Parts: sequence; C-alpha cells; structure tokens
Amino acid sequence: MYTIANFPDLASAQVAQSLLESADIMSVIPDESLAGIDWRMTTALHGIRLQISPGDTEAATTLLSTEVPELAEALFSSDEQNANLDEMCPVCGAGVVDVAPWKRRWKAATLLFPGLLLLWPLVAAVRPPLVCLSCGQGFREV
Repeated sequence: MYTIANFPDLASAQVAQSLLESADIMSVIPDESLAGIDWRMTTALHGIRLQISPGDTEAATTLLSTEVPELAEALFSSDEQNANLDEMCPVCGAGVVDVAPWKRRWKAATLLFPGLLLLWPLVAAVRPPLVCLSCGQGFREV
C-alpha cells in the first residue's frame, strides 16, 4: 500500500476515502481505529494516513486535486499550518515557521500519563509555541 496523503483529522480522511471509492479506487485508512480511540494520537502520528494501491496513485492524485480543488486544499492542509504560513522569524527573518515540537511530544506523553493534562496550561505559558525551522529559535506570536 502507498500513502497518498496525511490528513489533520479522521473526518477529512474519510471524506477523501469516499471520493476515491466513488471513482472505484480502493483505499484504506490504517490509523482509523487508533484515531477513533484517542484524538491526541493523530498529532503524535503527524496526521491520519490514507493509503491506496501503487497502481492507482496517478488517478487518485488527479481526482483529489483537480475535480474538487477547494476540498483538496482543505483536506491536505491543517489549520495550524495555514495560520503559521504568514509568520516570520524575528531572529533570522525566515518564513519557515511551525508549531514547536514539544507540543507534539507533550500530547504523546499525555497518552501514557493522563494527569499531565493538568499541567498543560503551566507548560504552555512557559514554552514558546512556535519555532523557526531555519535557525531553531522559539518565539511567540506578536
């Protein structure tokens, strides 16, 4: 199986899967059960995977990107990534900004230790929420 796309949530992956199935392209969401059990796991896994057979790659890419471009754009990008595209690093001036990796690690740790959720506001107040991918500097939105 070949991963055609990663989606920010299970609903987006299921919509894309239904579009592919309407065109007789078989697809599988291997992370469906895991995302249904605990929503925080989607962040730790960097999204929900949609997989198809390697022979259907070209047809699936065409279907998801050309027939419904608005839906494809909404499916292939998460709100966090879109919100941070306009940010600039205050140190180096690069426009390559993403959510700090400690957020993903913290969410994954709450799977093992649910009590850590109580400390989330304290950690979020101390740690910078954004990080520059060029220079590694953490910062807050201004």
